[in-house]
Amino acid sequence: MSLAFSPLLTRALANVRPEVAADASGVLVTVTQLGQLIGVATFGALYLNRLDASGAHGSGHALRVCALALPAAAIVGVSVGLVRRRQRVDSQQG
Repeated sequence: MSLAFSPLLTRALANVRPEVAADASGVLVTVTQLGQLIGVATFGALYLNRLDASGAHGSGHALRVCALALPAAAIVGVSVGLVRRRQRVDSQQG
């Protein structure tokens, strides 16, 4: 996260006018924290939902499910971002 977060914030704020930079930064950080909150709550609920047995076996199964769901959620997020970017580029050209 540390490798991606700083360049992401820099890129997001690069084209913002200086007089609204503080507001834009505040909104961006708030949305980022909200996304982290939703992610922790979602995957925490998934983990606890899949915790079917006590002990190491139950924890291992729940952890395996979450370990597979995290990359799947990342792929969906990247795909949505690419589709939105493609639509924006097409609308600017057309």
